[in-house]
Amino acid sequence: MPTALVQGSIAIQYVHLLRKNLPLHWDILTWDPEQDSPDLFLEKAMEADVIIGGKKPLQSWPKLPKLKMFQIPWTGYDFCSPQTMPQGIPVCNCYEHETTMAEYVMLAMLEWQIRLSRMDRRIREKGWDGRQVGKGLYHGEIRGKTLGILGYGHIGREIAKRASAFEMRILGIRRKEESKPEFLDWLGTPERLPELLEQSDFLVVCCDLNSKTEGMLGKKELESMKKDAVLINVARGRVVDEQALYQVLLEQKIGGAIIDVWYNYIGADKKEVWPSNYPFQDLENVILSAHESAWTREQIERRWKFVAGNLERVEQNLPPENLVFYGEQPLEM
Repeated sequence: MPTALVQGSIAIQYVHLLRKNLPLHWDILTWDPEQDSPDLFLEKAMEADVIIGGKKPLQSWPKLPKLKMFQIPWTGYDFCSPQTMPQGIPVCNCYEHETTMAEYVMLAMLEWQIRLSRMDRRIREKGWDGRQVGKGLYHGEIRGKTLGILGYGHIGREIAKRASAFEMRILGIRRKEESKPEFLDWLGTPERLPELLEQSDFLVVCCDLNSKTEGMLGKKELESMKKDAVLINVARGRVVDEQALYQVLLEQKIGGAIIDVWYNYIGADKKEVWPSNYPFQDLENVILSAHESAWTREQIERRWKFVAGNLERVEQNLPPENLVFYGEQPLEM
């Protein structure tokens, strides 16, 4: 009987979805860091064909006789590296959030230009406010605007697909050179970042956080954007220098920002922290959300369906999908 170990406080809340999508002959174990000891994790890991979850409670890995895959049930893997994962074991992640995040980005751009929430508030408070129909207050539109996508991958493709339906001009940057895909006016490598910044009315940040992208958008880069440009960050906070972003917004050197990802997060100790180190919440030219751009029930359902499918692939000795890397940490004997 193949065995899956679901570990960590985030992953274990979705065991019911794994059971829903996995054949009944699989045995599912759980490890809860709030109740269970590291020794119990080790005991259960010894039985596992697949471990599902995030950060492990061990500094090093023992020899795990059955383990065939470590499955991350979300996208980010900055809690681990090849050097911290068991030697020879494939580490895989999953997506399924790209369409959800693309909808968030489209909403963000439309709300910035149309301000429907402001219209709603105004009519509730003032009714017609003395204006006849045909003498309304102007709002903007996104048709004809230039959308720059920094990190053209799974999320970027879905954003571009939707933005093209609104007749936007779309530009993209990705790590490696690639022929121009459908929907884009051009796709370049990081050398073309200055062009992207100078031309974009909306700049969407959706790249990975790594040693090359951390702080990629600093004071110089942000100040090179159009004065009315809007930055939308759905990637990781630290891709954009926090102090520089706050300063250009405070001084109105760019039009504004829509921020979903932050600089301080509540950790395992559950100690309350404020998302930012600067008072973005006091600015008028921002729209803020608490890392919620991908947070739908449908997205979670899709992810755990994918996870179950990857477990079945491992059982059938097929290569797993969404391979991030193979572990390189030597196993203790």
